[in-house]
Formats: sequence, C-alpha cells, structure tokens
Amino acid sequence: MDEFWQRPDPALAAAGVEGEWLVARVRLFAVTLLLITPTYKLIQYPQIPVFVWGFWVTFCAALAALGIWLALRRKFWRPWLGFASSTLDVSLVTFALVTFVFVGSPLVALNSKVTFEIYFLAIIATSLRYDERICLGVGMLAVAEYAGLWAFAALRYDLNDPVYAQGLGEYSYIDQTTRLILLTASVTLAYAIVRRAQRLLHLAARDRLTGVYNRGQFDLALEFEVERAQQMGHELSVAVLDLDRFKSINDTFGHAAGDRVLVEVAARLARGMRTTDMIARYGGEEFAVLFPQTTRAAAAVRVETLRAQIAAFPMLTADGEELTITCSAGIAELPIDGLDGGTLLARADQRLLAAKRAGRDRLYSDDSEMAPDVWVSG
Repeated sequence: MDEFWQRPDPALAAAGVEGEWLVARVRLFAVTLLLITPTYKLIQYPQIPVFVWGFWVTFCAALAALGIWLALRRKFWRPWLGFASSTLDVSLVTFALVTFVFVGSPLVALNSKVTFEIYFLAIIATSLRYDERICLGVGMLAVAEYAGLWAFAALRYDLNDPVYAQGLGEYSYIDQTTRLILLTASVTLAYAIVRRAQRLLHLAARDRLTGVYNRGQFDLALEFEVERAQQMGHELSVAVLDLDRFKSINDTFGHAAGDRVLVEVAARLARGMRTTDMIARYGGEEFAVLFPQTTRAAAAVRVETLRAQIAAFPMLTADGEELTITCSAGIAELPIDGLDGGTLLARADQRLLAAKRAGRDRLYSDDSEMAPDVWVSG
C-alpha cells in the first residue's frame, strides 16, 4: 500500500506532465465549445433559472480551464496539480448537477443526459496523468459525489411525485444504480489504461540487457527534473559511471561474460537507488544516475558507496574465475555546473574522463579534485 501512494518514477512523472498539458488544451477547447449552448439559451430564455445557472457554471469552468492552461504554458508545475485539476473537473460536474436540483428540480439533475456524461470524460482523462492514485482517488470521488447527490435528492424530495417528472422523465431507482455502476466501470477502465501504459512504458523505456532505463528515457526524465528543480528551488545532481577496463573483459572472457558483468553491475546500482532516483544504461559500459533533491556532496557520498559495493564483491566468470570490477565516476549539480540537462551531463562526463586519466577507480565531483590532463584509455 505504501508503494501505491508513492509518486510515479521520473519516467512516468514526465509522461504525466505531457498528459496534463494535453488535458489542459482539450479541456479549454471543449469547455469553450460547451459554452455556446448555455449562452444561446441564456439569450433566448433569460427568465429560466436553470439556463441562467447553466451558463454561469459553464463560464466558471471555462475560466478555470483557461487558468490551468495559462499556468502550464508558463511552465508552472507541481506534483499536486494533476490531483487538483482532476478533482476540479469532476467537482464542477457535481456542482452543476447540485445547482439543477435547487433552481430546477431534482429530476433535472438525476435525469441529465448531457451534464452527467461529462463525468466520463473527466474520469477517462485521469488516465492521461499516468498516476494510479489520481485514477482511483478522483474516479471514486466522482462516484461518491454522484451517490451523495442521489441520496440527498431522495431524502429531501419525493422523487416519485408526478410534479417533478413533467417533461423530465420518471424517477427510476434502477437507472440511478446503473449510472453508479457505469461510473465505477469507467474508473476501472481508466485504472486499467494506466496499468497497461506502465507496462508498455516499462518495455519501451528499459534497456533490454540490464533492465534499467535506456538513454532516451533518461534524457526525458532529466529534462523534466531540471525544469521541476528550477521551479521549486530544489537541488539536482547527475552522476555518470563507467566500468574500468571493460574492453579487456570482453577481449579476455568473451562478450557473454561482459554482458553478465553489465547485468550484475546494473542490479547492484539499482538496489542502491531511492524511489525518486533514476538509473539508466547510457551507452556501452556507461551508466547515468539522476538524483533529484540532492546536492553534489550528498550525491558523491551515494556514488562512493555504490562504487565500493561494486568493487567489494567479485563476479564469477563461466569458468569460475573471479573478476573484481571497479568504476570511475563524475558528478555535476544544478545550477552550479549548468542550467540544463545537456550541460550537466557534459560536465559530469568531463569529470568522469578526468577520473579515468588520473588512474581510474575514483570519483570526481569538483574541478579542484581533477588531476593533470593525462589521457589513459578506458
């Protein structure tokens, strides 16, 4: 249960930001179109309260949609925004239906054939955030809100009174139950979409050999985390690690042995990660690690621990021969070493190369540590 409530890993979080931006644009477009009908009805029938309130509820929804769109356009992003915007979507539908109860009649709300259906759009849209918590939390909120509306109307009014049914259809317990079932089914569908997206993303974003993230997904996550760190004033560090003398392992023991070494090193690095960290195979025998909300000094301690763990336990070849694996590393921090992901990676890689030139099996996180520029092949 604790794992369920943790925020998505950086790869899914980055996809969720793109989904939120897509929802914001579609929301603004849809609400703008939806505003046409209540505007027309308000002009034609200004004396009818339902049409007046329908216009103002839709107008408020349009303002909210515009506000969210502007915030995202200005690069405003917070982890809670997906929850807030999704909750707003379903709650505006509920507010409109509650308004219909008081300014029209309870059956205007309970037999609504347009406003009620917007629940389904809002629920399915939660899947675009790629966050299970939003799907279930906001989806079940929509179910609870409509169930509460139904219960309130049933307790306060005699829904079988023919006065309420004039031109609105009769009250049906079965129909209302069916509506709740359909809402619940849509929540289940949205949740299933997210789970499937997670599996597909796992396949597309992972390195086939080692199982850690690949370079493309790391670059996307790095871009997302850099933007997030700049907005919220958080630290961010990037490390690049390269296995020492890896070519000699392939040449001496074969590529199969080299593959086993890569798999084992990746597994040891992954075990040392927090849920918010991200590790990727960046190319060949090189790994990149993303440390959100971590200073360069703190990241250096983490990387040194990982390097020590890799070196402390030799790996066995197919012939039973022990291989002691060491690695060199470089670290860079935002904004000290750069203001974008590409610059940070380049700075960390420069320090990695300096560590190689200085004799390998070491970490450089600051230029003052770096040895004279004497090239030593990897």
